[in-house]
Amino acid sequence: MRKRSASRYAESFGLIDEIRILAENDPESVIMSPSAKREERVSPTSTSQPHFLITTIGGRYLAFEAELVQGVLTNEEVGLPLHDPVVQGIPYRAIDLVERLHLPCEWLLGKASVVLLADERSRGCVRVQKVHGILETHGAQVLSLPVQFRGPERRWYRGMILFDRSVALVLNTAWVFEEQVEGVESSTMSKGISSIAA
Repeated sequence: MRKRSASRYAESFGLIDEIRILAENDPESVIMSPSAKREERVSPTSTSQPHFLITTIGGRYLAFEAELVQGVLTNEEVGLPLHDPVVQGIPYRAIDLVERLHLPCEWLLGKASVVLLADERSRGCVRVQKVHGILETHGAQVLSLPVQFRGPERRWYRGMILFDRSVALVLNTAWVFEEQVEGVESSTMSKGISSIAA
């Protein structure tokens, strides 16, 4: 892990070389145009349209809620293998979505990016094959999962959106952070039991 390198690039929080993607209901009408780096993170208000960071992991389009994205770093900035990087003094626990989603992993040693995520309870980072940019959608564009999704994958994803004449699966944030939350609760419970036993 390269803490010094990660810290040096910490100022790049939210400075994503972003492609602005305005998606319409018709996948044929997806418009993409380059935009300059933006210093602010995408933090939609409750009245704004949903925003998603579109990525590729293991050849599959996956979408993260943009308001959870704290920044994007490169492999060089965090080092290999991916452990829990510390950025601006804040640790981000590594989340292995490749293994959890049973996706191909041959690309992991190549050029990749690391997406930093956080909600009110947890922080984590995910290695992704490619970052495509921010997708601004209308609420109606987040489609329900088809009936083919009958197993545990219904917990992995909360819907899908049209992207690049295909679909991007919207990750369920609660599931992404699930192991962390369980670990914290388990640790807290263990400390409580130890305290009672003492």
